[in-house]
Amino acid sequence: MQENTGANWLSLLIFYLLIFLVFYLILILPQQRERKRKEQMIKNIKKGDKVITTSGIIGEVTIIGDDYFIIESEGSAIKIKKWAINEVIK
Repeated sequence: MQENTGANWLSLLIFYLLIFLVFYLILILPQQRERKRKEQMIKNIKKGDKVITTSGIIGEVTIIGDDYFIIESEGSAIKIKKWAINEVIK
């Protein structure tokens, strides 16, 4: 009966590794890709680009700061953080 203990331990370890691999491929990897895509999109924003914020405001970038943008929407200037940009309209 003691001989199967090593085999059971090894099969349990393989099972846990497979579960971790599935979670990595389904949850972690797509989130990392999306974060990199968004960081690259924010880096490439330039003056005059039309953007949509996470709150749904659509405007044109007029000033680019260190960690903020000033966008103009229907004659109003709005200062927003860079992370609040959701999409660039092409």
